[in-house]
Amino acid sequence: MKLYKILSTAALGLSLGLTFASCADDNGSNPVLHMPDSFTLNTPALAGNAYDLKNTTDSIAFTWSQPDYGGMPLVTNYKLQYVVSKDGSEVVTDADGKLKFADNAEVKEYDEGKTKCEYKLAPADVDLLLLRELGVKRADAVPSSVNVYYRLSAQTTSTPKVYSNIVKVTYLPYYQRMEVAEPVTWYLLGSCFGDGSWGDALITATMPLYLTGDSYDEDTGYGTVSWTGYLPAGSIFKLRGSLTDNWFTQIGQGAKFGEFVLNDGGAANISAKANGVYTISIDTKQVAMGNASGISITKTDDATTYNKVYLNGSFNGWGDGVAMTPVNSTVGVNNHDWYTRIHLPAATVLKFQANNWGMEIGTKYEETPSCKSGYYGVGVKSGGGNISIKSEADYLVIVNDITGAFRFIKE
Repeated sequence: MKLYKILSTAALGLSLGLTFASCADDNGSNPVLHMPDSFTLNTPALAGNAYDLKNTTDSIAFTWSQPDYGGMPLVTNYKLQYVVSKDGSEVVTDADGKLKFADNAEVKEYDEGKTKCEYKLAPADVDLLLLRELGVKRADAVPSSVNVYYRLSAQTTSTPKVYSNIVKVTYLPYYQRMEVAEPVTWYLLGSCFGDGSWGDALITATMPLYLTGDSYDEDTGYGTVSWTGYLPAGSIFKLRGSLTDNWFTQIGQGAKFGEFVLNDGGAANISAKANGVYTISIDTKQVAMGNASGISITKTDDATTYNKVYLNGSFNGWGDGVAMTPVNSTVGVNNHDWYTRIHLPAATVLKFQANNWGMEIGTKYEETPSCKSGYYGVGVKSGGGNISIKSEADYLVIVNDITGAFRFIKE
C-alpha cells in the first residue's frame, strides 16, 4: 500500500451537480444541501481488547455512517487515516471529551478511497505498516502492543472534506522481514593494500572483505567476511568497521601476531612475520558483541598469480573481455584482487577469466545473491554457471582470483 503524509487542501466550492450515493437513503423529494460537522466511524469488533495480528485470520473491518448532507444522496469518497502512537502524545481530548489529533501528530492515510461504507485491512499488512512506522528491524525490538488511532475523511465533488470521530485500536504486532539487510563488512587498509596510503578511498586505498559462504543473516546483516591474499613480511595494516566513523570501530594487533584488539586506537598495527598467502576471517556478529575471538588470520598455501583478469559477458557479446585493474599497486605485493567500474544493462550474465579462459570464475548459485547495494557471492573456479546481474546500474566490480569471491557494488 502506498502511504503519504496528508497535505492541507483548500475547501472545494459548492455546486448543484448531484449523483446517487451507495450508502444513503433519499429522505425527501426536495432535499437541501447541509454540511455536517462530522460523521460516525464505528469501533471495530475487537478494538476494546487487542488484535493479535499473527493469529488474526479475518480482515480488520471498519464501518461508518454516511455524513448527513441534508438527505442529498451524494456519491462520497472516503479515505482511512491513521496515527501510530509512539509515546501517547499524538491524541488529546477536546473540551467536549472527544479525541482529536494533537498538533504534532503525523496523520497518514491509505491512498485507496472507498465509496461504500466499509474498509478492510489484512492483519499482515497492518503488522508491516506498524514495523515500518516504528522502525523495527529486529525481532527483539518488536513492542508488545501498539495503539493506532483511526478516522475517516469524506468528500464529494461538491462539498469540502469532513472528518469522522477518532477510534483507538490496539494491536499485538509480530516480526516480519521487510527487506533484506545490507551485509555487515570490514575493510583492510595499510602499507600492503591498494596504494598503501592508509586512505579511505574504496578500492584504491582500502579493500572491503568478501562475504564468505552462501548466505548471511538477512535480518541483521551479520555473517562471516574474509579476505585471502598475499602479505609481505613486515607489512603493516589494520581493519576498519566503517570508513566514516573516524576509526571508532577498528581491529588492531594484540600481544602478538594472530591476537587481536577491538576498538582500541592505541592498538598495534597487524604485521605478518613471513611472506605468504594469508586468510583473514571475521564473524561480524561476534565482533559486534565485542568478542575478539571472532577474528582469525591463518597462513595458507601459495597461490598462482595472474598478469591480467578479464570480465566477459553478454554486455559485450562475450567478445574481448574488459581488462580489470589490480587492487594492490604497492611494490612487492603479489596482487590477487581485481576491480573495474562498468555500466551493466539489466539481465546481464557474465564470468571472470584469465589466461584465455585457462582460469575462469563462474557461480554455483541458481540465482546470484543480492542485496540493496548490489550482488555478491563465492564463485566456482574452472567452471560454474554464469553470474546473473538483474538490475541496470553503474557497478564497482571486485573479484579475488584465489577464492573466486566477488562483489558487484552499485555506485
